[in-house]
Amino acid sequence: MCQAIPRRVLQVTGDSAEVLYDGKPIWIKVHDIPGLCAGEYLIVYAGQALERMAAEDAEEVLESFEDIDLYFQEAIGQ
Repeated sequence: MCQAIPRRVLQVTGDSAEVLYDGKPIWIKVHDIPGLCAGEYLIVYAGQALERMAAEDAEEVLESFEDIDLYFQEAIGQ
């Protein structure tokens, strides 16, 4: 299952951006997002940038995902 998740931009080159994906840098395609800079957040789905997301909102969503992951790890005893 694919999810549209906020990812922090590490660098931008042409129509590609390197983003932090589960702690690892990966390259994705960036179309129609002018003036994109390192440090911004993008909503990423299936290796494509969909749109920008405000840093405060993105960090809140990512924190929620971490909380959910921790809950399930505790629930199954890992």
